[in-house]
Amino acid sequence: MSDKPNFYAILPAFVRYDTELSANAKLLYSEITSLCNEKGFCWATNSYFANLYGISERTIQNLIKQLNDKDYITIKILGNSKRLIYIDYTRYEKNFVGGVKKISYPHEKNFTHNNKINNKININNNNNESIENFNDFDIDWLNDSDNLI
Repeated sequence: MSDKPNFYAILPAFVRYDTELSANAKLLYSEITSLCNEKGFCWATNSYFANLYGISERTIQNLIKQLNDKDYITIKILGNSKRLIYIDYTRYEKNFVGGVKKISYPHEKNFTHNNKINNKININNNNNESIENFNDFDIDWLNDSDNLI
Protein backbone atom coordinates (compact mmCIF):
# COMPACT_ATOMS: atom_id res chain seq x y z
CA MET A 1 0.00 0.00 0.00
CA SER A 2 2.92 2.35 0.59
CA ASP A 3 3.92 2.37 -3.09
CA LYS A 4 0.58 3.93 -4.06
CA PRO A 5 0.48 7.71 -4.34
CA ASN A 6 -1.07 9.62 -1.51
CA PHE A 7 -2.11 12.68 -3.53
CA TYR A 8 -5.54 13.78 -4.68
CA ALA A 9 -6.58 13.08 -8.27
CA ILE A 10 -8.29 15.49 -10.64
CA LEU A 11 -10.84 14.46 -13.23
CA PRO A 12 -12.06 17.63 -14.95
CA ALA A 13 -15.43 17.77 -16.67
CA PHE A 14 -14.03 17.84 -20.20
CA VAL A 15 -12.38 14.46 -19.56
CA ARG A 16 -15.20 13.05 -17.42
CA TYR A 17 -17.87 13.70 -20.05
CA ASP A 18 -15.78 12.79 -23.11
CA THR A 19 -17.84 10.01 -24.71
CA GLU A 20 -14.92 8.93 -26.90
CA LEU A 21 -12.79 7.94 -23.90
CA SER A 22 -13.20 4.63 -22.10
CA ALA A 23 -13.90 4.63 -18.38
CA ASN A 24 -10.45 3.16 -17.72
CA ALA A 25 -8.82 5.97 -19.71
CA LYS A 26 -10.59 8.49 -17.48
CA LEU A 27 -9.41 6.61 -14.40
CA LEU A 28 -5.87 6.52 -15.75
CA TYR A 29 -6.02 10.27 -16.44
CA SER A 30 -6.94 10.92 -12.81
CA GLU A 31 -4.10 8.65 -11.68
CA ILE A 32 -1.66 10.58 -13.86
CA THR A 33 -2.86 13.89 -12.36
CA SER A 34 -2.28 12.40 -8.94
CA LEU A 35 1.28 11.45 -9.81
CA CYS A 36 1.90 14.85 -11.43
CA ASN A 37 1.10 16.57 -8.12
CA GLU A 38 4.49 15.64 -6.71
CA LYS A 39 6.89 16.89 -9.40
CA GLY A 40 4.74 18.33 -12.19
CA PHE A 41 5.07 15.25 -14.36
CA CYS A 42 4.41 11.53 -14.14
CA TRP A 43 7.28 9.08 -14.64
CA ALA A 44 5.35 5.85 -13.94
CA THR A 45 5.84 2.96 -16.35
CA ASN A 46 3.17 0.93 -18.09
CA SER A 47 3.98 -2.00 -15.81
CA TYR A 48 3.38 0.20 -12.75
CA PHE A 49 -0.10 1.15 -14.01
CA ALA A 50 -0.82 -2.44 -15.06
CA ASN A 51 0.06 -3.79 -11.60
CA LEU A 52 -1.84 -0.97 -9.89
CA TYR A 53 -5.11 -1.68 -11.73
CA GLY A 54 -4.69 -5.37 -12.47
CA ILE A 55 -4.80 -5.03 -16.26
CA SER A 56 -2.29 -5.77 -19.01
CA GLU A 57 0.47 -3.44 -20.13
CA ARG A 58 -1.01 -3.52 -23.63
CA THR A 59 -4.28 -2.15 -22.25
CA ILE A 60 -2.34 0.61 -20.49
CA GLN A 61 -0.65 1.46 -23.81
CA ASN A 62 -4.06 1.78 -25.45
CA LEU A 63 -5.41 3.95 -22.65
CA ILE A 64 -2.39 6.27 -22.80
CA LYS A 65 -2.78 6.47 -26.56
CA GLN A 66 -6.44 7.50 -26.13
CA LEU A 67 -5.43 10.30 -23.76
CA ASN A 68 -2.53 11.39 -25.96
CA ASP A 69 -4.66 11.39 -29.14
CA LYS A 70 -7.20 13.67 -27.44
CA ASP A 71 -4.34 15.96 -26.30
CA TYR A 72 -5.23 15.49 -22.63
CA ILE A 73 -1.63 14.48 -21.90
CA THR A 74 1.75 15.20 -23.43
CA ILE A 75 4.42 12.51 -23.55
CA LYS A 76 8.14 13.24 -23.66
CA ILE A 77 10.69 10.47 -24.17
CA LEU A 78 14.08 10.92 -22.51
CA GLY A 79 16.70 8.74 -24.16
CA ASN A 80 15.49 5.23 -24.90
CA SER A 81 14.27 4.27 -21.46
CA LYS A 82 12.48 7.12 -19.67
CA ARG A 83 9.05 8.54 -20.41
CA LEU A 84 7.55 11.61 -18.79
CA ILE A 85 3.83 12.30 -18.96
CA TYR A 86 2.57 15.86 -18.51
CA ILE A 87 -0.99 17.04 -18.09
CA ASP A 88 -1.98 19.41 -20.88
CA TYR A 89 -3.18 22.42 -18.89
CA THR A 90 -4.10 24.41 -21.98
CA ARG A 91 -7.55 22.82 -21.79
CA TYR A 92 -7.93 24.13 -18.25
CA GLU A 93 -7.11 27.64 -19.47
CA LYS A 94 -9.98 27.56 -21.97
CA ASN A 95 -12.34 27.78 -19.03
CA PHE A 96 -10.79 31.11 -18.04
CA VAL A 97 -10.72 32.86 -21.42
CA GLY A 98 -12.55 36.18 -21.55
CA GLY A 99 -11.08 37.91 -18.55
CA VAL A 100 -12.92 39.10 -15.52
CA LYS A 101 -16.57 39.85 -15.94
CA LYS A 102 -17.31 43.52 -15.51
CA ILE A 103 -18.92 44.10 -12.14
CA SER A 104 -21.88 46.42 -12.12
CA TYR A 105 -22.29 48.39 -8.93
CA PRO A 106 -25.72 49.02 -7.49
CA HIS A 107 -27.13 52.47 -7.89
CA GLU A 108 -26.94 54.93 -5.04
CA LYS A 109 -30.67 54.69 -4.52
CA ASN A 110 -30.11 51.19 -3.13
CA PHE A 111 -27.91 52.51 -0.33
CA THR A 112 -29.35 53.88 2.87
CA HIS A 113 -28.28 57.49 3.19
CA ASN A 114 -26.52 59.00 6.14
CA ASN A 115 -28.96 60.66 8.46
CA LYS A 116 -27.08 63.13 10.70
CA ILE A 117 -29.87 63.57 13.21
CA ASN A 118 -30.25 59.84 13.87
CA ASN A 119 -26.49 59.34 14.02
CA LYS A 120 -26.09 62.05 16.68
CA ILE A 121 -28.88 60.56 18.76
CA ASN A 122 -27.44 57.04 18.50
CA ILE A 123 -23.92 58.21 19.30
CA ASN A 124 -25.09 60.13 22.38
CA ASN A 125 -27.18 57.20 23.61
CA ASN A 126 -24.37 54.71 23.03
CA ASN A 127 -21.76 56.92 24.72
CA ASN A 128 -23.90 57.38 27.82
CA GLU A 129 -24.53 53.64 28.10
CA SER A 130 -20.89 52.71 27.59
CA ILE A 131 -19.70 55.24 30.20
CA GLU A 132 -22.18 53.88 32.73
CA ASN A 133 -21.07 50.30 32.02
CA PHE A 134 -17.43 51.29 32.18
CA ASN A 135 -17.87 52.68 35.68
CA ASP A 136 -19.22 49.32 36.82
CA PHE A 137 -16.20 47.53 35.35
CA ASP A 138 -13.50 46.60 37.85
CA ILE A 139 -10.07 47.24 36.35
CA ASP A 140 -8.21 46.10 39.48
CA TRP A 141 -8.44 42.45 38.42
CA LEU A 142 -5.71 43.16 35.85
CA ASN A 143 -3.26 44.05 38.60
CA ASP A 144 -4.25 41.19 40.89
CA SER A 145 -1.53 38.50 40.69
CA ASP A 146 -3.92 35.81 41.99
CA ASN A 147 -5.89 35.97 38.75
CA LEU A 148 -2.89 35.39 36.51
CA ILE A 149 -2.59 31.99 34.94
